[in-house]
Amino acid sequence: MKRSIAILSTGFALFSMFFGSGNLVFPITVGEQSAGHYGFAALGILLTGVIVPFLGVFAMVLYNGNLPNFFRLFGAKGTFIFSFLALALMGPFGVLARCLTVAHGASLLLMPKLSLPVASLFFCMIIFIFSFNKSSLLSRLGLFLTPFLLFSIAMIAFFGFKAGSFPISVEGTKWSALKMGFFQGYQTMDLLAAFFFSHFVIAQLKKEQTDQQIVLRPTLLSHFCQSALVGGALLAIVYFALVLLGWLYSPLLIEVAPQKRLGVIATEALGSFAAPIVCVAIILACMTTAIVLTSLFADFLRKNIKINHPSSLLVTLLIGFFVSTFDFAAIAKLISPILEAIYPALIALTLFNIAAFFFNKQISTSKASIKTKES
Repeated sequence: MKRSIAILSTGFALFSMFFGSGNLVFPITVGEQSAGHYGFAALGILLTGVIVPFLGVFAMVLYNGNLPNFFRLFGAKGTFIFSFLALALMGPFGVLARCLTVAHGASLLLMPKLSLPVASLFFCMIIFIFSFNKSSLLSRLGLFLTPFLLFSIAMIAFFGFKAGSFPISVEGTKWSALKMGFFQGYQTMDLLAAFFFSHFVIAQLKKEQTDQQIVLRPTLLSHFCQSALVGGALLAIVYFALVLLGWLYSPLLIEVAPQKRLGVIATEALGSFAAPIVCVAIILACMTTAIVLTSLFADFLRKNIKINHPSSLLVTLLIGFFVSTFDFAAIAKLISPILEAIYPALIALTLFNIAAFFFNKQISTSKASIKTKES
């Protein structure tokens, strides 16, 4: 019983680690652009948005969360440059800025005339306060936020499926839908998150095995794989539901900005009274993600450029605010070529490191067996 609870707990932690602002937007866009082949489009985003990131965490568990060892092929300078690029994309130049735009999109149901710059500035002030004080409120908020967000999405999906109807399919092939979903999965940047947040998961896995004096790697891997099935299944179900909603409501979403689409679907499915409650959950989810990413990039600046904590936060948020004013679609278009260039290489590196680990382990086992026979 205790082990089952630990597996479920880690599974939810994995889901929370990967489920950010972009994960509420891109699956809907995938569905809206699927031309009726939403199953193939969903398969595409599940490959790069679920399977690949979980392979990334699996690989990091094998290497005990040791980034320099994992990226040893890059060398010391290459690892530093990659770390800066990845944290910049997850931080002010990418995901952080997107969080601000998605929070603004959700806010429009509460305050329809609220402009993006004003909303971004307000949210940046909140992020600065929480990041500067490192309040424990954030961790307590996360305990109920993920279940609340899941419940909100479940309500949108349930009533959305009942109220929605399948539109007439437009021109498009199954292959193009699969390819589109596959490349949209890059935009989640969850493989990057797997590299930089996996040490939290590894720490939790080890903490849950404190009854053993030594944390055994096979036991750790077994625990992770079972937890990954829970977290991966949750993520896959949510993605598929959002993809299907995107297709069902595609006629309404054609002229709607990506960050506003879930709000439109929520209003159609739940009505104007209940939808704002869901939007509050979305705003809170965006803020908790933004606070973590701001702190991560600011800490990188503080350690490597040697500026104080308040200055590093201000630099991070100023960049994030400026980039957010380009709007969600423009940010996605800006970083898309970068992701399309680095993602295949990172997927290949992940698979190579997994293969290398088990190959080296097999060689070590064989050598040990030979020595035993000789003695």
